[in-house]
Amino acid sequence: MADATNNGSTVLLVRHRHRLLPAAPLLLVAALCLARPAHGQSVELPAHATTAVTLPAVIDIIQVTGLHRTKLAIVLRELPFGRGDRVDQKTWDFAITRLWNLGIIGDIHADVVKRHGKVIAVIAVSERWTLNPLLAFGMGGGVGWFRIGATDSNIAGQFLEAGAQYQRFNAFNGFQAWLRDPRLVGKRFDWMIIADQLVRPRGDFGDRRLRFASEFAWMSWRDQLRLGGRIDMMRTTFIPPDGSDAGDNPPSAWAFAYELSARIGRVDTVRIRQNGASVELRASYVSAEPSTVTLAGNFGQIWMETNGFLMVGERWNFAGRVQAGLQGDAPKQLRFYLGGLEQVRGYIDNFSRTPRYAFTNLESRFIALDSTWVSLMPAVFIDGGVAARETGGVQPMLAAGAGLRILFPWMVDSGLRIDAALPLPGGCAGTRTFCPGVSLGLYQFFDGKLKPASR
Repeated sequence: MADATNNGSTVLLVRHRHRLLPAAPLLLVAALCLARPAHGQSVELPAHATTAVTLPAVIDIIQVTGLHRTKLAIVLRELPFGRGDRVDQKTWDFAITRLWNLGIIGDIHADVVKRHGKVIAVIAVSERWTLNPLLAFGMGGGVGWFRIGATDSNIAGQFLEAGAQYQRFNAFNGFQAWLRDPRLVGKRFDWMIIADQLVRPRGDFGDRRLRFASEFAWMSWRDQLRLGGRIDMMRTTFIPPDGSDAGDNPPSAWAFAYELSARIGRVDTVRIRQNGASVELRASYVSAEPSTVTLAGNFGQIWMETNGFLMVGERWNFAGRVQAGLQGDAPKQLRFYLGGLEQVRGYIDNFSRTPRYAFTNLESRFIALDSTWVSLMPAVFIDGGVAARETGGVQPMLAAGAGLRILFPWMVDSGLRIDAALPLPGGCAGTRTFCPGVSLGLYQFFDGKLKPASR
């Protein structure tokens, strides 16, 4: 290649077979590639350029990037559309919501574009770390516990969950293992099996319970409807509440529970922000083996929970939970127990043993820091409840407090929580041995996620 000047202009030449030929075609190509429009002007993009598409549109291609461990089929089956389907904005937004609700996706960028004459759904994701050592702990109501184990919510990239853990509850040892397939046979069927032996002190006795459970649920109507069933097989061994072997203990007692459940509504989680509402109802029939500690046999019970979450702006997240239960003549080890560990912060664990109860938790959470690795969320809350006393009358419970959540968005449901609660009115009189009550745990005190009901 050589340059030559002619009348003050420059001409690009190409040497070919020892002759110099004008390279007019090359100049034309270079001009088209390098030319830029003047300010305020526009140019027509070449046919192969990418342009944004306004929905509704028919999707020709679905392109997913950013997957390293998760199989592509896991993401595609969450989408409520396929290739060749016409997608409107509502369906597109629901597709992104479904991906967030998997829990294994840490970030999502999605657009619909047109390229080479094809409409393409472009979905770029980043995955969360799902194989986690399990170190959970809790303190509240005058008791403490911790769990150590391992869990993975995305085994082999197939969105399968399994875990096992050891639990220490006060002076008692226990274990738990579970396996869950949230999309059984590739459909919107959620199936879980659980095996555990856990111990809870219940005031005048200790309940060492061996349990095998299986739960199944079906989701429909854009995940706004969930119908399910559950079977529990439980054996309670009665021990002294301090864990000693002293004294004459009653013989073990078996119980079988058969449950049907229904949930309407949906709670959506985007990183650490939650929106939506749901109402869940569980009704069960329990066949309890009589023993020397209780003469009760078969009974029925109903359990209800409502969760609501609202984002106001980008920082404020308001959360609320209401739960209520009603049961027949149940043996005392299968009664409802209300206290500060899981229901009303600021009170001792097992504060009330009751056949009927209702309680609520109201929280105002502020997102003070939200980064890739760590988020800070201070919160203020009010907890309250009422329980029917076994001897008659009603036991009120009310507490208020504040706390801090240190969350790790790049991991699944991970973070530290510390709350301090003061029972009202009357302060701590008759409620605990130290005040205000401190409640420690992982993630949120409640998050609206469906979990097996504790019994």
